[in-house]
Amino acid sequence: MLAASVPFLAACGLANRGGTPSASSTASTPAQANPGEREGSTPPQRQAAPLAPAPSPQSAVERFADGYINWSYQTLAADEQHLAASAVGEARASELQARQQTERDSALARGRVFNTGTVVTVGPVKGAGGNVWACVTREQTGGEGEYTALAAAYHVTLATVARVPGGWSVRSWRPEL
Repeated sequence: MLAASVPFLAACGLANRGGTPSASSTASTPAQANPGEREGSTPPQRQAAPLAPAPSPQSAVERFADGYINWSYQTLAADEQHLAASAVGEARASELQARQQTERDSALARGRVFNTGTVVTVGPVKGAGGNVWACVTREQTGGEGEYTALAAAYHVTLATVARVPGGWSVRSWRPEL
């Protein structure tokens, strides 16, 4: 049952959305530079501006939360793509990675899994300089089989926002509870 619930947990943000290190990233032999190439780092990629920035930090968090908690197995990949397009930085990367995992996840469709919820409150975290916000949601997950009759629950997420051209966008989204 735990193995079947991991895709669900990753989709609704209850589990780490990041992947596990690949075998090649944990190799113990040091990487050798190719002959004739200079060592160094690659230049940073330019990130596209987020779609439809929000007019305030609070509305950026509320919009992101609403998209993050309301989905079905039929819409999840598209919802994650939309969230990625509306975010910047870590939040964008996490949603793009989650979308890739969702596309390969047949357990979501078999269980006809969905999540619905409401944003209960959003507010700035004291002492965080105005860019970190706490978001409380109340969510209900359902579906068939093991997803039938799951109890609704409250969730707390810390979100970091960034000023972007035209408004505000979510930069990181970290479910805490």
